[in-house]
Amino acid sequence: MSLRTRIMIVGGVLGALLGLGAAYLYLQSTPLDVDEKGQQKLPSIQPGKAITASLGILTAVKQIVGMGQS
Repeated sequence: MSLRTRIMIVGGVLGALLGLGAAYLYLQSTPLDVDEKGQQKLPSIQPGKAITASLGILTAVKQIVGMGQS
């Protein structure tokens, strides 16, 4: 197995674990709403918070890319 393939596999696994952890923390910190049918649903996300989170993720990716250019 080539080095590139191993790095892609490790990166994919770490990304999946990070995503699962973020989803778990989000669900723990957000109160669930119940609709008229009795089903749980998440409250809508404010656009400002979504943009802030997206910019944070893009900044982290930019820093990771910058590590390889040193």
